[in-house]
Amino acid sequence: MSRSAARKRNSRRRRRRRGSGVFVTLLCIVLILAAVLAAMTIFFKVRTVTVIGDSRYTRDEIAAASGIEPGQNMFMLNKFAAISRIFAACPYLDEIVMRRRLPDEIEITITECVPAAAIETAEGCYIIDADCKLLELTDKAGAAGYCLVTGVELDEPEVGKTANFTQPEKQKPLQTILNTAQINDILDEIKEINLDQIFEIELSYAGRFTVQLGTVEELEKKVRFLGVCIADLGPEERGVIDVSDPQTARFRPYKQ
Repeated sequence: MSRSAARKRNSRRRRRRRGSGVFVTLLCIVLILAAVLAAMTIFFKVRTVTVIGDSRYTRDEIAAASGIEPGQNMFMLNKFAAISRIFAACPYLDEIVMRRRLPDEIEITITECVPAAAIETAEGCYIIDADCKLLELTDKAGAAGYCLVTGVELDEPEVGKTANFTQPEKQKPLQTILNTAQINDILDEIKEINLDQIFEIELSYAGRFTVQLGTVEELEKKVRFLGVCIADLGPEERGVIDVSDPQTARFRPYKQ
């Protein structure tokens, strides 16, 4: 046999050995993956659903709303679908975080929306949070403890969804007022927000004052001037406080 023929035969043998080695390696990988998948399917099953956080809903209600059942596979369940089901059933929830705690626990951490105001419609009163999420539909008695937003109309409202306004330009000013009021801890003093004109916004404040905001530009500064002005007034004073100019506040008593 010539040297050339021997080299060709040896080369074919090496290729066959390499091919066999690759096949064995791939087979081992497949067997390992199959074993891991089988272990996940057999051993990692939901035993408990734990709910962390306080809300108006009971822990059992939230766990039931998730649709997660004992015995479900930990890795096969769809967390995003479960979270969507909870939001649909529990509109007062603001944030939901779901985690797998091996070997057999699903942990659901919740935070609740803070109701901020009410919007009256022909159907009743919608309670909203500071981001204009519709939390529930109630009657006037149920909305009595909340600031009333006037001068706005809702477009096809749906509990659990963010409000759509027939005049969408009013949504941002309302959110700004509600968030600023919450941050400055004065939301309880605001009885009404009148958004008939977004350049001439008025508040009914503390049962004693009409506050003329103008726009929401530099609202933090306007709120500070409002506090200073009220602190300088006597406890029986009633009237209009004009903070539409963010550089100052003006007071004029109601006409007798």
